[in-house]
Amino acid sequence: MIVKPWTPEDVTRLIELAEGGATLMRASAALGRSSTSVQKKARSLGKEFAGVRKVRADLRANGVLEVK
Repeated sequence: MIVKPWTPEDVTRLIELAEGGATLMRASAALGRSSTSVQKKARSLGKEFAGVRKVRADLRANGVLEVK
């Protein structure tokens, strides 16, 4: 297993993504890390990612996503 240390820039980007409403999958792709790693670091910083269902519900409520 290869451990990639978190740089201050990575942490800043993680916080921006979490506060910006990104999903865990989007954040892990943006950071080039596993979703487990991103979720663990976010929780250690007191941040959480919205689940896909919440994000979709918010998009529907704002008229961005069509309701089926």
